[in-house]
Amino acid sequence: MVPWVRTIGEKLKQRLRLDVGREICRQYPLFCFLLLCLSVASLLLNRYIHVLMIFWSFVAGVVTFYCSLGPDSLLPNIFFTIKYKPKQLGLQELFPQGHSCAVCGKVKCKRHRPSLLLENYQPWLDLKISSKVDASLSEVLELVLENFVYPWYRDVTDDESFVDELRITLRFFASVLIRRIHKVDIPSIITKKLLKAAMKHIEVIVKARQKVKNTEFLQQAALEEYGPELHVALRSRRDELHYLRKLTELLFPYILPPKATDCRSLTLLIREILSGSVFLPSLDFLADPDTVNHLLIIFIDDSPPEKATEPASPLVPFLQKFAEPRNKKPSVLKLELKQIREQQDLLFRFMNFLKQEGAVHVLQFCLTVEEFNDRILRPELSNDEMLSLHEELQKIYKTYCLDESIDKIRFDPFIVEEIQRRKIIKSVPGKLMKEKGQHLEPFIMNFINSCESPKPKPSRPELTILSPTSENNKKLFNDLFKNNANRAENTERKQNQNYFMEVMTVEGVYDYLMYVGRVVFQVPDWLHHLLMGTRILFKNTLEMYTDYYLQCKLEQLFQEHRLVSLITLLRDAIFCENTEPRSLQDKQKGAKQTFEEMMNYIPDLLVKCIGEETKYESIRLLFDGLQQPVLNKQLTYVLLDIVIQELFPELNKVQKEVTSVTSWM
Repeated sequence: MVPWVRTIGEKLKQRLRLDVGREICRQYPLFCFLLLCLSVASLLLNRYIHVLMIFWSFVAGVVTFYCSLGPDSLLPNIFFTIKYKPKQLGLQELFPQGHSCAVCGKVKCKRHRPSLLLENYQPWLDLKISSKVDASLSEVLELVLENFVYPWYRDVTDDESFVDELRITLRFFASVLIRRIHKVDIPSIITKKLLKAAMKHIEVIVKARQKVKNTEFLQQAALEEYGPELHVALRSRRDELHYLRKLTELLFPYILPPKATDCRSLTLLIREILSGSVFLPSLDFLADPDTVNHLLIIFIDDSPPEKATEPASPLVPFLQKFAEPRNKKPSVLKLELKQIREQQDLLFRFMNFLKQEGAVHVLQFCLTVEEFNDRILRPELSNDEMLSLHEELQKIYKTYCLDESIDKIRFDPFIVEEIQRRKIIKSVPGKLMKEKGQHLEPFIMNFINSCESPKPKPSRPELTILSPTSENNKKLFNDLFKNNANRAENTERKQNQNYFMEVMTVEGVYDYLMYVGRVVFQVPDWLHHLLMGTRILFKNTLEMYTDYYLQCKLEQLFQEHRLVSLITLLRDAIFCENTEPRSLQDKQKGAKQTFEEMMNYIPDLLVKCIGEETKYESIRLLFDGLQQPVLNKQLTYVLLDIVIQELFPELNKVQKEVTSVTSWM
């Protein structure tokens, strides 16, 4: 075909297609528009498909998380290298009832017979502390006796037997506290309960600060803000002492030796010593702003902990040296086991007493050892006699040493090892003689006490150590706390649940920080909303890190040299009345250092969000709240109530008695 003819034909076809397309667009405009959109979408899809996939994947992820996660959903800890595990000392559990089953371990066992739990009579077993700390504690307890017992006791007699019993009682009380402290998770109690109470205290201080212009009136305004929810011990100093007396009496079944509460004179003396001479000055010491500043510096200081200048001292049995008897005169009331065995009447009564205590097998062991010693100490034993003694030794071991035996008695591991190795002939007789006396000694003393007829109840009012005299008023009242809140007995009373034990919406350190940021630091709304959004991601992580951090700080605080320093400060605060206290200049210097440490503790990122002025005002508010002694005492008592319930969970089962303590007026 001629080329120009082909060209004319192609142009005619293009013209025809264009005319047809225009005609179709005129008649079907919507169809043409959709066709154009599909063409463009196909082109974009081929070129930008990865961008579209990212966008729709993000949308799908947001929708999925929105549908599957709620406000209470939290991601687990993301710091896998930081794991907090409570450190607990493997100590035998104490049973207030005095008995436990040696087979199943239950307190109220109906299948097996009750047996002796030696820790109930000697809770200091397996308790060892550094010798320096033990010496510091012994010094404090010696000062308690020197100041509150010996001045009136030595005027009556020079017999030390009563004071020796008092030493054992104080050692018993301290050992029970140590055991119970080792059973609780201190960081968890701090983060889950103590800090929650502190949040409410901060709220009261913030509201009180809004009502006053001068810091001098902050404490009074906060006390008025508490209103009827002020702790009962804060109404006056006498109410505080009365509360401590009632609290001490409530703890007696758990902190005193078995049946010690039957002796009214002893419990009265212990109550007055603990409540008026130990607990009250100790709480004054803890609520002192100077002490609070010192503790704050320890916890918020990020510098490396102060190293001990001397090597660690060796471990010694807990308060063993303090409890050693000082009485050198034999008591006419004390009976030896030999005397009890020789008199059938005493032996019969003693057997009945041991049946009540579930410790008849202890006496059986002692009698068996006595007979064994008589045989083994005879000279020139024949081979048959030696073989018979070995068989008898195996029987003693199976009866009193095996864990599965119902007559098992707890011995020193070294004694048991010597019996396994059959070294009985050379070394064990003397040790067994010592062990049998050690296990029966508390029973003999309790047996003698139980045989005494009960004393008639006094018809006159009880004589207390802190009687209302001018000298004791001088000890009870001081310039720092004065008369506490100084409220009358009939003002603003309310018989409802504890203000600080009510359920709050905040839970955990993350929520506490958000609460403080909102109420104290007045963080902007956008930052508050951002923290709420990241709560799901980081709350559990922060909780885990906080427990780990607190555990590290507590380990630093409980280092030997720091613990000795704190005990020394407590000793000086309670007993060194004649020595000069810290000067006002030293206290002001400590307060200034605390404020500076608090200012430096705030992260720079938060300062950029809230501003320097807001940071200063917020830290100043918290600092001023901690410089009020009566407010510190209010928080101290609230925290004390929580700690007591954690250390003695049995009190939660006796709600009527607890209520009677908090509503005694």
